[in-house]
Amino acid sequence: MPINLDFDQDAAYKTLQDLCKIGPRVSGSEAEIRAVLLIEERFRSVGLSTIQILGHEHQFYEAYKATFGLPDNSIIIEGVPCWLSASTPQTGIESETVYIGSHETVPNLEENDIKNKIVIALYANWKKEVIALWKRLYAMNPDGVVFLDMERDKAPQAFVSKDLIPSFSRIPSLVVSALQARQVQDYMFGAPMKIVVEGTKRDGNIQSIQCKLEGKSTQSVLLCAHHDTHSFTRGATDNAAGVAIMLELARVLAQRKTHLCYHFVSFGGEELGMKGSWAYSSQVDLTDVRLCINFDSIGELPGMLLALSAGNDMMINWVSEIAEKNRYPAYCRRTATSGGDNIVFAANGIPTIHLASHGITTGKVSHSAIDEPSLLTPFTLGELGRFAYSIIESLEIRKEIPFEREMPSDLLQAAKQRIVDSLS
Repeated sequence: MPINLDFDQDAAYKTLQDLCKIGPRVSGSEAEIRAVLLIEERFRSVGLSTIQILGHEHQFYEAYKATFGLPDNSIIIEGVPCWLSASTPQTGIESETVYIGSHETVPNLEENDIKNKIVIALYANWKKEVIALWKRLYAMNPDGVVFLDMERDKAPQAFVSKDLIPSFSRIPSLVVSALQARQVQDYMFGAPMKIVVEGTKRDGNIQSIQCKLEGKSTQSVLLCAHHDTHSFTRGATDNAAGVAIMLELARVLAQRKTHLCYHFVSFGGEELGMKGSWAYSSQVDLTDVRLCINFDSIGELPGMLLALSAGNDMMINWVSEIAEKNRYPAYCRRTATSGGDNIVFAANGIPTIHLASHGITTGKVSHSAIDEPSLLTPFTLGELGRFAYSIIESLEIRKEIPFEREMPSDLLQAAKQRIVDSLS
């Protein structure tokens, strides 16, 4: 018999709100612990008791403040610190400014152009060649660095780069909106300005939580999402919504006798290069796991539902057929490197589906202070949840997973390389 598609979108939205009420859930922080305890309570409330909390040692960063503006405080622009940035004195650092444009001008600069000044530059991607130029810039010993985010007008995106942590931890660094920085552009060419960065490095543990629903078969499906966020964001789209959908799915499945086994996991450390799921994959026996379904990046609809899938041709065709029949427009794309924690399992040779919704908020709010529950609706969570159920229904009707646990070599190598780049 098919599974009753009784996905309670209002209950899922309530879980989303409850997670966001905790605030930013930075991996290793007390807020992340509170999030894990909330998830544990949700598991127990639906009758799931085989629950395990996994901790992994980790140095995290509690960010408190980041501003850029004029020395007399007549104009103050709020931003976000770069990950593990050094702090300024409480009164801030006042220095002469130099605006360099983009990373592409760095080869033309000398140390005298930069040393003991506040450098202002356009925020850029994390490609290796760009990172190398930022390292060169930091080696010239500026007093501080301000990155201008060109994409986010209302709230800048936190700059997280593991390769630049040694630079960030030595020199105060922050990101502000380029649109807001227009207020002070006349001062960015040599006039004194002030930056303030306040943050603390602390030792903690990345927290992940798992539980298992036994079925008649040993074949297992792993359903996962990540609960951690960047600092200064409550992370509704990225990714309290994904956790909420996963938990509501756990509630419905727990009420039924399933043929397959289901592992439900909420990971910490996704925003730090998928450290939580990587540690999990190295500690837990994944022999019986034949499919991983990950929920992440839930953009408010209208838009498209996405099933970004990695597996053999039979698996891709199976997902595509389900997507084509879905009530809300859905699309399957063959890829192993889109998403987050699913990439870790693809790199372990396990077929994966990253379920997301590409909507009106996707890419505009993630990793920023405006990623709030008010931007999402129960409808969006419900549509993605029901799409996920249709995938599970197909498995339960068959009473088995209709494809082999195998990964084409191109997808396997792409996933492995993405993991190497994330953890390097």
